[in-house]
Amino acid sequence: MKTIAQFVKDRITTPADLQDALQIAMQLEFSTIPPYLCAQWSIDSDPSDVADMIEGIVVQEMYHFALAGNMLAAIGGVPNITNAAFIPSYPTNVLPGGIPQKLAVDLQPLTPEQAQVFMQIEYPEFPPVALAAAPATIGAFHDTIADGFKTVNPPINPNAFSVTSGEAKPIKTIADALAAISLIKGEGEGTAGSPDQPPAGNKTFAHYYVFKEIFVGKTLVQDAAGHWSFSGAAIQFPTTFKFQQSTATPSRSFAFNQALSQLLIGLQACWKSGAKPNIGAMFNLRTLGVGLITQGIRPEFLWVPLA
Repeated sequence: MKTIAQFVKDRITTPADLQDALQIAMQLEFSTIPPYLCAQWSIDSDPSDVADMIEGIVVQEMYHFALAGNMLAAIGGVPNITNAAFIPSYPTNVLPGGIPQKLAVDLQPLTPEQAQVFMQIEYPEFPPVALAAAPATIGAFHDTIADGFKTVNPPINPNAFSVTSGEAKPIKTIADALAAISLIKGEGEGTAGSPDQPPAGNKTFAHYYVFKEIFVGKTLVQDAAGHWSFSGAAIQFPTTFKFQQSTATPSRSFAFNQALSQLLIGLQACWKSGAKPNIGAMFNLRTLGVGLITQGIRPEFLWVPLA
């Protein structure tokens, strides 16, 4: 399958390329969720409700993942998420689609250093690594997918199965697909802007700015002249539970991995057979993950075959 840089360079001109690009988009969105969840679940004392700030980002990433799947299903594709290759191996310096990372993306407790990793992931228009040639950005990838919908003009099945929850809506027209891509860009990776000046018109801050508020310890506020600065109300950095990878056999994370695999199987069934999202499966995963972390054990986020 092509890398994001190849899609941006060659453009999307066939239905097969559009389906492949959306599959990569699903994997890219999903790849941010395990590190963010581990950071959120590690929080202990939290006077400034930082856990809620991170949870809001995680929920949006889940919606973005679902929207990419809904777009793929609407053009006749089938999301492929129930296999070991779909879940990245952490730590990693390359996100799905070949996006390089200077700071390794790993499953760690929330620390100022980990907040910097998250800022790197969500950097506006995503040029986090200085390369000899300008890198293809996630923002450019989203634009390429949008252009691909316009160029290919694929038939849309308005009755395609979808994940329908919150911001995740069915895709019934090309216009719906373009609106979904715009939402993903506006809320998360690929937002055009600067590290200190969020784009005008956004109802809420994109993920980069929320993580920077946590890192700086101040909210982002706008003065009367329209200038932004991280100089608002103080945000106290929370205390956290520390955890590390277990070397025990059998793996202490096995039940958690079973729950993760069951969650992905349930989500794929939404696109294949019209099943409803299993909200309880997500709460079960959270309960198991928090339980591991409070015992000092890292949730592994690995695919395991289910009997």
